[in-house]
Amino acid sequence: MDKVRRPIRSKVQIMVLIISIAALSVSAAIGVVNMLQIKDDSERALITQMEQNLRNITASKADLAHSELEQFSAYIENFAAYISELYKNPSGYVSRDVPLPRKEDAGKLVMQRTLRDKSVSFKDVEKEMYLLGNVEQVWHNVMTSNKGIISPIYLGTESGLMVGYDDRPDLNDLYYDYSKSTWYNLAKKIGHVCFTNLYMDIYKRGLMITCAAPFYDADNNFMGVVGMDILISDLYRTIIELDLGKNEGAYAFLVDNEGNIIDNDKTAKENQRLFREKGMSPYAAAQILSGKTGLSLTPSRIYFAYAPIKSTNWKFCVRMPESVILEPVLRVQRNIFLTILSYCIAFIVLVLIVAVASRKFSKKLTTPIIELNRDVEEISGGNLDHMAEIYSNDEIGDLAKSFNEMAVSLKDYIKNLAAVTAEKERIGAELDVATQIQANMLPRIFPPFPDRKEFDIYATMTPAKEVGGDFYDFFLIDENHLGLVMADVSGKGVPAALFMVIAKTLIKNRALMGGTPAEILHDVNNQLCEGNEAGLFVTVWLGILDIAEGKLIAANAGHEYPALKRVGEASFELIKTKHSPAVATMEDMKFRENEFELNPGDILYLYTDGVAEATNSAEELYGTDRMIEALNRNLDATVNDILINMKREVDEFTGEAPQFDDITMLCLKYFGKQ
Repeated sequence: MDKVRRPIRSKVQIMVLIISIAALSVSAAIGVVNMLQIKDDSERALITQMEQNLRNITASKADLAHSELEQFSAYIENFAAYISELYKNPSGYVSRDVPLPRKEDAGKLVMQRTLRDKSVSFKDVEKEMYLLGNVEQVWHNVMTSNKGIISPIYLGTESGLMVGYDDRPDLNDLYYDYSKSTWYNLAKKIGHVCFTNLYMDIYKRGLMITCAAPFYDADNNFMGVVGMDILISDLYRTIIELDLGKNEGAYAFLVDNEGNIIDNDKTAKENQRLFREKGMSPYAAAQILSGKTGLSLTPSRIYFAYAPIKSTNWKFCVRMPESVILEPVLRVQRNIFLTILSYCIAFIVLVLIVAVASRKFSKKLTTPIIELNRDVEEISGGNLDHMAEIYSNDEIGDLAKSFNEMAVSLKDYIKNLAAVTAEKERIGAELDVATQIQANMLPRIFPPFPDRKEFDIYATMTPAKEVGGDFYDFFLIDENHLGLVMADVSGKGVPAALFMVIAKTLIKNRALMGGTPAEILHDVNNQLCEGNEAGLFVTVWLGILDIAEGKLIAANAGHEYPALKRVGEASFELIKTKHSPAVATMEDMKFRENEFELNPGDILYLYTDGVAEATNSAEELYGTDRMIEALNRNLDATVNDILINMKREVDEFTGEAPQFDDITMLCLKYFGKQ
């Protein structure tokens, strides 16, 4: 009997062993499959996040470089505007001599003049030289506040005169043909502020670029170009400085618009060689030079993230080996592979003792994996508050800890994202309030003087952003005089709006004290110049109307020409008078006045450059000719209908193109003494 039971017992043991081994194998297979699924999910999530982080860092650095260069564009834009005002109003400035280069001035910050070539004599440009000598006081502040960065500042005229401001170690050149220079021809061709390509300074101070802009006379004739050289050593270090950890082969670099690496210590030829050594494929190089923001992975498994720097058309790039991106993934893979290896070893050991404890042991082994799988499903389903409660000191415990840390990180990220969104909503709400405050500062009730029958007036202002820099105003100075103001602050957004509030308040308060438009603008100009570190200025058309007699005295400080339609005539015409410089460009300036009569039935139309310079999607300007044609189509309309029709015509012209500048208009119809 025992002999019979022994084979049966053996068969049962073999069956139990087979069943146990099969159960253990299935459990091990389930664990491996789950871990491989976790590995794939983790790899995709981590790679996507790391790539996005790399794109964001690159784009942020490119924006920082653009902001750094924008301040130099603002300098040059203001220089060109000031020099244009010199040509438009030469009698408003004193004559200032500009000396020839002298050896004793070498190394000193001085003004100097040279000629284009020997075909130009000093007598040909003497009058122009005395006028352009006025730029020294404007250049001096910029040169001294940017010492070591800007050097020199200079201008070249179409007539053959060159004026510079510098502390060069040699001042021996009497002739220099700047008309063949890149900075001169580039600015002349494109008609606005521009940057040249990178080049090495001849005095061995490092890499430089030139920022230049054209200037014009009162008839918009091209007169020359003003430029300044900018050493980019400090700027280069600011842009390139980037914490990429201690990862060999990970670094940032700049590429110019010709495909050369920008290195502060390399020549152009060496930079080209350096570009070839970066390990990038032709496709990646082409993508970088395309001017887009993006990310490329080369066949040699190297990431290149790139973004354009708008001011100079350079590209900011980050080189990152794929191994750096995949390092967290490889760490998870190593843990999973170690776990699988542990499974295999445990399987061999358990086979030897499975006849006694296979079921219990397999259950103990597979339970943590199943629980971890459930935890992963909870987290991947969006429940970031769920934590894996596995505290073993093996690879599964490490993996559970890693997933818990990942859940906490994701939760913090979502929380921070919500905070940033709330902050943006708060700023948007504050800008809405600022927009309302600015709108309330302008006269909004029409008719504003219902008991005055001598005139009818209407005005509108549509800002390009939430708040704008344009403003209009009209107010009774006394019972017989009406003040009219139309103005445009340089720049846009909150800074321009703040400057607008100050300028509007000063002009009105000073006008109510009495005086002519020229006297009013003189005093307001001096007040605005005090502490104007931002370099803002405002163009102003200020008129004072004698309501009973119809006499209008006006001063135009760099503003657009007003349009006037005389009674009995069939069209509006621009009132073209000589401009004075814009307010807040320089202290103690004098302003011109013009006087003309308004007859009963005459209509006066004032506006800012947002009307004439409105641009459609084809980059065509609306222009004053279209504006006059639009006015002439509404000769019999009321003052408010004239402005409503004009705004509609501008909107129809621009179509889907975004509004580039504030659009402000004012219309006055004079009826005379009733």
